[in-house]
This record gives sequence, structure tokens and C-alpha cells, in this order.
Amino acid sequence: MGEEGHRNETRETRQFERLVFFSDAVFAIAITLLVLDLKPPVGAFNTLAVKAMIPSFEGFGISFFVIAVYWLSHHDLFGALRRDDRPLRVMNLAFLASIAFLPFPTSVIALYKATTAPVIFYALSVATVGLLQVGLILTARRPSLMREGENRADTRRLVVRSLVAPAVFLASVGVAIRWPHAATYMWILIWPALKGVDFWPQLAKISRGKPHLLAKK
Repeated sequence: MGEEGHRNETRETRQFERLVFFSDAVFAIAITLLVLDLKPPVGAFNTLAVKAMIPSFEGFGISFFVIAVYWLSHHDLFGALRRDDRPLRVMNLAFLASIAFLPFPTSVIALYKATTAPVIFYALSVATVGLLQVGLILTARRPSLMREGENRADTRRLVVRSLVAPAVFLASVGVAIRWPHAATYMWILIWPALKGVDFWPQLAKISRGKPHLLAKK
């Protein structure tokens, strides 16, 4: 009985490792595909040529940052798990599909510059990734899948953190209708917003530890 249990555990471990390796491969391929839009200009390489390439560099930088952040989150999420099941595999595939799709809207925004339709298309694409990540977190962080010693206490924080990017990108959709170029600058807010979410529990803990000023005599 003990030997059978050990074999089952080994099989589950191998299946889980396959899922992690496959996920890492999709992230790596998506990041690699971003480089395909960085083509040298035709003709003379001068100031005008470099200026024409700026949208491609911007698209690459933003998409690389977005995919890198999602890979780090995915890495941390799966690091707390010991096994997988079919619902998790299906949800993970849906999430990875949105990651693999990102090079396409990146190409669109690089080709058509910061105009309304491409900016909205890109923003909705990234927001979809974030919303699917929320579903992945809720599917993954179940007691039956998590490692011993892990609990669901951090699930709420992870969900809130994952909603930051969709919130920023969906907010930029409204701005892009009239000011598409300004909407792209809103995406920079993701980084300080994530830092704010990470810092908020510490700030709340400090605030609870301090006596209220009115309570002093």
C-alpha cells in the first residue's frame, strides 16, 4: 500500500512538472516573438529612421514588462502547489493562450502607432490576461493542490494584485477614445500601483499598531 502511494505521488509530481515546464516554454516563446517586430529600417539608418522605430521599441518594452510580470506571478503561484488536476490544467491553458496572443496586439500597435483602435485592442488584450490570471489563482489555490504549510490566507492579496493591470488597462480604454497617445502613458501606472498593493498591508499593520491621537490625554 505504501509503495502504491509512493508511485502515485511520483506520477503526480511528474505530471505537475510537465505542466510547469510547458508553461515556462509558452512564456519564453511569447517573449521571443516580441523581438520579431524589431526590424531594421529600410534605407539609410539615420535620425528619422530611428524615430520611425520608436513605436516598435515602445511596444516591445511594454509587452516584455507585462509578460515578465505575469511570468513572475505564475512562478510564485505554482511554487506554492504540490500537484495539479484537470480544472487547473484547463484554466492554465486558457491563461497561456492569452499570453501567447500578446505578440499579435503588440505588432498591431507597433504598425499602426498610437491610434484609437490599436490602443484599445492592445489594452483589452492585456486586461484579458489579468482577468484570466485571477481565475487561475482561484483555481490553483485550493487546499487539495497546495503544499503542506500553505494556506489560502494570501489568496485575497494575490487576487487584488492581479486586478491591478486589468484595472489600469481598462481605464485606459476610455481615455484612448479621445486621447490614444495619452492612454499609452497610463500603462506606466501599473508598476507604482503594484508597489502600492504590496505596501498597503504593511501600512495597515503599522496604523493598527499606533494609538489614535484622540485617545491621548
